[in-house]
Amino acid sequence: MTSIGSHRRKRGWLAVVASAAILATGTGVAVASSSASPVSAVSAGASLQAASTAGAVKVVAPGERIAVADNTLWLTATGLHVVAPKSSGNDTPDVMRVTDVLPGKVSTIARGDASGVLWAGIYRGPVTPTTKVTIKLGARTLQAEVVTLAGKPGWGAYYVFDAKGKADVKPSITVQS
Repeated sequence: MTSIGSHRRKRGWLAVVASAAILATGTGVAVASSSASPVSAVSAGASLQAASTAGAVKVVAPGERIAVADNTLWLTATGLHVVAPKSSGNDTPDVMRVTDVLPGKVSTIARGDASGVLWAGIYRGPVTPTTKVTIKLGARTLQAEVVTLAGKPGWGAYYVFDAKGKADVKPSITVQS
């Protein structure tokens, strides 16, 4: 994984883009990895429905605000917008653009302060009602919430707040669709 943009690091971002992803045949699993071959994603063909249970993919409207701890995030056609005022000192959204993430890949950011770390990112590939994203931080594994826009945009976003986390830990991200 590589860090993106020194200007973002200066503002408290730890931006990590997977240099490659592996899709296991038949299971639709993408794993952030630094030594894998590029692959293409295969759609499971399921249509997304609004999630009514925890852990299921939630379909949101463009611009619909999602509150996570003291942070706010939302999706638009261009990508994931995150406002983390406690760690950045302002209410200006930082944007992760879908076009900056290659198909079959994931990207992740971490915004944190003394209260914990918001892990958020984009997965560019098929998103089904059962898509799951896990973030492994050393010996700990976090289950992220997955959100997407209606239709079949070809990408989804994920987020989880970790009250015990530190933004300088490199995550291992797994996407199952």
